[in-house]
Amino acid sequence: MKKSWGLPIMLVMSILMSSSSGCLGLLQMRETMEDLREAPQLQKETIKYSHIKIFDNPTNWEEYQNTTSIYIDASVIDIIIYQKVKITGSDLFEGCLEDFTRYVRAELWSPTGDEPVWSIDVCENVDAKTDNLIPSPTFETGDWELKIVARGGGTQSSVFQDQFQIDLTIHRTCTTYPLEEDKCI
Repeated sequence: MKKSWGLPIMLVMSILMSSSSGCLGLLQMRETMEDLREAPQLQKETIKYSHIKIFDNPTNWEEYQNTTSIYIDASVIDIIIYQKVKITGSDLFEGCLEDFTRYVRAELWSPTGDEPVWSIDVCENVDAKTDNLIPSPTFETGDWELKIVARGGGTQSSVFQDQFQIDLTIHRTCTTYPLEEDKCI
C-alpha cells in the first residue's frame, strides 16, 4: 500500500493559510484606509510666550526676574519679539544710574551662545516695536532661554506705574494628518 501525502499536506497548508489571513487581511485593510484618507497638509503653528509686569508698589521699587525655557528646532521659521516699556517720568531725566534707576533688561540666549541673540537694556520709555529673528539656514536646536530682569515702582493708579510687555512668538511649520484632531507634528 502506498501512502498519499497530498491530503495531509493540503490540510496543514489550509490551516496555516486560514490562521495567517487575519494579519494579511489587516494589512490589506490598512492600505485601503490609507488610500481613502486625505493627504497630509503642511501648516504653520504659532506659539506665544507673554511676559507682562505692572509695578504698583509706591514705597519700594520691586525687583522682577523671570527665565523662560523655549524649545527651538529646525521647524521654526521665525521668532518675533514684541517689546513695550513704560517708565513713568523717564522723559524728565537723561541717562541711567546703575543703582538708582528703574530698568528693564531682557536677553534671548541660544543653547550654546556666548552672547545673547537678542537683548534690550532700557531705563526709559520704549514705544511698541517688534524684532524679527530669521534662521540662517535654521535656528540652533535646543532649549533657548529668555531672561528678564527689571526694577520699577508705581501706584495703584494706572497713571503712575512702571510697566513692560515682552512677547516672544514662534512660528513653526508642521504636518497635520486628517482624522488626527489637527495635531501638529
